[in-house]
Amino acid sequence: MSKKNVNQFLADAAQNRTLRETLQKATDAEEFLNISRQLGYTFTTEELREVINDCSEGIQVRRSTGVWPWLRNVNWI
Repeated sequence: MSKKNVNQFLADAAQNRTLRETLQKATDAEEFLNISRQLGYTFTTEELREVINDCSEGIQVRRSTGVWPWLRNVNWI
């Protein structure tokens, strides 16, 4: 488990529509992590949150389209 895996996962998801569509099936963090593990990615929700926060510092969500709506729609609590 590492932030390196999170970065690889996010890079792959940005380029791979099939990966994003597969992850859209997740309804909560547990299911999201299980799908990610089955696809070969190993990280915790905390590691994912940290990397996303680091990459998103100062960024405001201005639209609900793009490659990340599936990530915003997962119930992370």
